[in-house]
Amino acid sequence: MAERAPPELMDEVVEEILLRIPPTDPAHLVRAAAACKRWWRLISSPGFGRRWLRKLHGAPLMLGAVRSIVYGGSFRVSFVPAFPFIPPRAGRRGWRALDSRRGCVLLHRELKCFRENNVLAVWNPVTDELRELPPLPGLSRFYTAVLCASGGGGGGDNLDYISGPFLVVVVGIGHEGICICVYSSESNAWGEQNSISHPYYFNEEVRGVYVGNAVYFALWNTTRILDTRILEYDLGTREMAVIDLPPMSSNRIVLMTAEGGGLGCATEKGCRLHMWSREVGSDGFMGWSQRKVIKLRTLKPHGCDILNLDVVGLEDGSGVIYVGTDCGSFTTDLKSRHLKKIQGVGGSEDIIPYMSFNDPALGVASASEGPRAGASSA
Repeated sequence: MAERAPPELMDEVVEEILLRIPPTDPAHLVRAAAACKRWWRLISSPGFGRRWLRKLHGAPLMLGAVRSIVYGGSFRVSFVPAFPFIPPRAGRRGWRALDSRRGCVLLHRELKCFRENNVLAVWNPVTDELRELPPLPGLSRFYTAVLCASGGGGGGDNLDYISGPFLVVVVGIGHEGICICVYSSESNAWGEQNSISHPYYFNEEVRGVYVGNAVYFALWNTTRILDTRILEYDLGTREMAVIDLPPMSSNRIVLMTAEGGGLGCATEKGCRLHMWSREVGSDGFMGWSQRKVIKLRTLKPHGCDILNLDVVGLEDGSGVIYVGTDCGSFTTDLKSRHLKKIQGVGGSEDIIPYMSFNDPALGVASASEGPRAGASSA
């Protein structure tokens, strides 16, 4: 008499098993989805991808890079996927990327290689959705902007800026000095400008960062070498403050989210990258504390010179370090220290790391044709 087949596992048990597939290699999830119809149905169900990334990784996954290049006399922004199964996009001419957060990219319309049009848009490079914002109010000089979640919290759970509420914070020069203006998607309008008179200029080489319920931008003094400060703008109180940089700062600095959720900063000194966080000291005052030191040679292949550097930090200490070199572009995971090359991206290009909770691998798995021919239906 033939042995009876063991009872079939419940969907909840199978899903728990599939949730243990490491997010460091999403290709395994695609292969699992192609194995049988039942696994394909579970993996392609709404919410599985988000639970998979949050449960095992606790942070967005770097899905590629957004690059802005000069093409035919004007800028062109395009998405370069980090995985071969994510389809690349043709790009959008006349736009340049300013910031990226939670799966969306903030774009600025730039024609003929100089800022002549104060128009911004929010773009999802995976779905190619574009939402253009109303024209900016009068600024004599527009510098940069940061994409934020509405309601604070450094990003929160608002994972779809195209349809959900979001803010855009713009900094520039107005009639009264440094000027900040905030757009709200809920009102589809720009708020009143806030100004502060200050002798510093914006450092356009350093991208702004959104941490907690505040945004931060780098300032520099044209009359003093290495005299760089940080401008803080609180979205709740609408107040501005100027913060000193950590000690041992150099020309190359990166503003970021530190482990624990506060303001962080990465500074290059010699052959090392110093990681700082701003926190309350034993004297009761806010100050900088050095959290870790990373040898730059571990972030690139031997013999390559660093041309660009960026850090995307997250509250739990995870994130990536992007390094552009004369040998190409590379990323290093802050936790695993795994070094990975971004294919097709030059080290001197204008690059913004693209991270998202929503994994396009699931789009491949949930295609209308279902799993590949020959797959079982068990």
